[in-house]
Amino acid sequence: MLVGEAGGGADPAQGGAAPAQGSAAAQDSAVAAQGGATAPSFLCDAMLGGLSRWLRGAGYDAMFEHGIDDGDLVRLAQQTGRVLLSSDAGVFERRSLRTAAVRGLYVPRGLRPTEQAGFVLRELGLPVRDPRCMACGGALTSAPKDSVRDAVPAVVADRHDEFWRCDRCGKVLWKGSHWDGIVAGLATAAGAAAAEAPAPPPSGRKPPP
Repeated sequence: MLVGEAGGGADPAQGGAAPAQGSAAAQDSAVAAQGGATAPSFLCDAMLGGLSRWLRGAGYDAMFEHGIDDGDLVRLAQQTGRVLLSSDAGVFERRSLRTAAVRGLYVPRGLRPTEQAGFVLRELGLPVRDPRCMACGGALTSAPKDSVRDAVPAVVADRHDEFWRCDRCGKVLWKGSHWDGIVAGLATAAGAAAAEAPAPPPSGRKPPP
């Protein structure tokens, strides 16, 4: 259930339906499903740090700031145009969400991060895309092996031929030993076989279980 759409205001604690046709979120979802460059970006509340990492792995730019209070969270969502994700029903009583100035999705409590990600993907009709940097959400660009030799351990350079660099934080990434587990987690989250996602997550940094 997406709130913050014109005519919205449903109770987030009741669960909900996908965004209405013609809404901004539905338009974003349609473009994403067609493989376009535009996709929704997200802002996760202080309880959803694990969700932010799994959404990045699923190909979406998701911001998370530990300890941010509700007022600052809502203001940041309004300033950046991100969809606010929260497990705090009280957040959705704020005027900016009730008047559609901010779009938001209530994420039910008691779900594991992979289940939270699955909920968000299903509610908004989003596919699993090429992963983004799971540390910051930046886009990943293929990097020639020779260009990253000084940035990775020698044993990694010896064992791997494919590398990527985050265009936001500059981290060099490769398909580490936990790659299969992450792909399986994303497939479970999406409720579909997503094992062919071609780009890597940050090496040595798996999402929280």
